[in-house]
Amino acid sequence: MKMQQRTGPFVWMRKTFLVVLTAILLLSAATCGSQATAAQPSKEPVQEMTGNEAPAEEPATEEEPTEMTTTQEPAATGVFDLEKGTVLLNSGYEMPVLGIGCFALSDAQAENSVYWALRDGYRLIDTARIYGNEAGVGRGIRRAIDEGLVTREDIFVTTKMWTSDYDNGDAAVQASLDRLGLDYVDLMILHHSQPSNDVQAYQAMERAMEAGKLHSIGLSNYYEPEDFDRLVDATSILPALLQNETHPYHQSTEMKEHIAQYGTVMESWFPLGGRGNTQILFNDDTIASIAAAHGKTSAQTILRWHLQAGNIAIPGSSNESHIAENFDIFDFSLSDEEMAEMTAIDRDDRFADY
Repeated sequence: MKMQQRTGPFVWMRKTFLVVLTAILLLSAATCGSQATAAQPSKEPVQEMTGNEAPAEEPATEEEPTEMTTTQEPAATGVFDLEKGTVLLNSGYEMPVLGIGCFALSDAQAENSVYWALRDGYRLIDTARIYGNEAGVGRGIRRAIDEGLVTREDIFVTTKMWTSDYDNGDAAVQASLDRLGLDYVDLMILHHSQPSNDVQAYQAMERAMEAGKLHSIGLSNYYEPEDFDRLVDATSILPALLQNETHPYHQSTEMKEHIAQYGTVMESWFPLGGRGNTQILFNDDTIASIAAAHGKTSAQTILRWHLQAGNIAIPGSSNESHIAENFDIFDFSLSDEEMAEMTAIDRDDRFADY
């Protein structure tokens, strides 16, 4: 009887303990299972981004295709999207493929040309310190923004560091920002190859990019693969863009093929041949014939060729009607045969000597 009296309470306590312990274990298991389930989606983007992990055995969730689309975007670097009118740079930023160039424009002309261009649909603006019109470009941008035509985020602004500034690149970057009246520039490029100090100038642009003052950086007037590689090998950030003289008589084939390995895209200055040379191209029999077939001008035909050939184009003008005409090239396209005809007129001939 005494044994039963002593055993009874212990049996009750043991049963109570087991019930409580079972409840704790069940609650713990449920919590761990919930955490494991919640953690799985966060691992998937890591697998997509690195490509090192084995594929998950469980079926993909509905959210995974969105993740895959996002992580696959860099694969489109350098590919022109002519429906959107943009190209994805190797820096991760989208750049419009047709813009307004401001070479040889006065401050007042640059202000008007930029304003008209933004009003007509352009979103790419190209200037340079040596042009002496960064302040005018900035005023044109502010006019368009103040009138509600665009926002700063809509616009892609390019400027260039001049060779005499290469020894003091950090100050040159800030000076351009101050003249433009902008907090950042979308793209800054070195204006010319200068082996004595262009590497240190490029490194200044790298620092500015890391500081958020520049979004992308690139080069201009590097015409030899060895010269391009010289700078690339000595710096950390790949050039997003190379801006060289490029047009139907000088199609930059060698350099375009060479820079493609870096995801660097070609941008054409003098896309229409440049002042004093435009009529040479406009009156070319092949160009004029293709233009007539599409009911377009020779200028529009050349600019359309640039975009389909994978060249960003920045025709310059202070003429309001010409600026509008140059942008009206997204409603037609050249056939494969016409593109081949345009390729055939390449003479590897530059009009400029700088």
